[in-house]
Amino acid sequence: MIKSKYFKFLITVIIFILVFVICFLLNWQWIFSKAGFYPDRSEGMSVSFIDVGKADAIFITCDDYNILIDAGEDYKADRVISYLKRYNTEKIDLLISTHPDNDHIGGMSSIINEFEVERFWQSEIDENVISQTSAYKNMITSLENKNVNTEYKEAKSTYSLGDLTFTVLSPGKKYDDTNNSSLIIRLDYFDTSFLFMGDAETEAEQDLINNYQDTLQADVLKVSHHGSNNGSSYEFLQLVSPRYGVISVGDNTVNLPNKACIERLESNNIEILRTDLQGTVTINAKNDGNIQIHTEK
Repeated sequence: MIKSKYFKFLITVIIFILVFVICFLLNWQWIFSKAGFYPDRSEGMSVSFIDVGKADAIFITCDDYNILIDAGEDYKADRVISYLKRYNTEKIDLLISTHPDNDHIGGMSSIINEFEVERFWQSEIDENVISQTSAYKNMITSLENKNVNTEYKEAKSTYSLGDLTFTVLSPGKKYDDTNNSSLIIRLDYFDTSFLFMGDAETEAEQDLINNYQDTLQADVLKVSHHGSNNGSSYEFLQLVSPRYGVISVGDNTVNLPNKACIERLESNNIEILRTDLQGTVTINAKNDGNIQIHTEK
């Protein structure tokens, strides 16, 4: 009886080791994706709104290109790095800072130090508007130390990576605060479009309405400023008319997302995806326009 139990235990251990080795040799990430544990990023474009609390970190992949928009707080940098490495990321082709608030650039220095970064975008903001935080200073130091190609982007500039087209819609003028100075970026992949709003508030949003009224429509809206009431107006949501609205927000965050903002999204029949309730949200887009949603929770 003892020998029989020992033999069964030995067989179980051997099987476990064999499965582990096979997964390692055959690409464990691909296997886990096919099993449904991880989002499958093998085809088309994938956009992940990483769960980093009331902060932004958005990871985009398409073919062999890797893009990261914002990097969360500094204490969440390890989570962002681990998520990127889950998909064997070694290089970031485009790293974007929408604006220099800590909940968007806190982890930037760690990202820049950890990965090879080909190109870095940021919004041109007057120095007297920027808070000279340690996160901001560390980011600038890391960019200089690694000699990263850094660009200040202006409205209506475009950039392509394979089948991806990035269009900067804002800022088209100087604002007196960092939130409205956010880089607002439209991403197009065949017939699918995303609108990334950073933390833009009422003033910048109204300028978008005035300047791009007929071309704001997008399938997915990254809801500005973590679902704050200082944006996502009814008029704006009608013009964008997205199928999905993604809110990056943390548990027990006071007044976020704002109830009125949620009501406006719902009244426009927008499906709401929230990182506080659903964890990391990944949206996969195929070149035929098909969209699939994967959430951690």
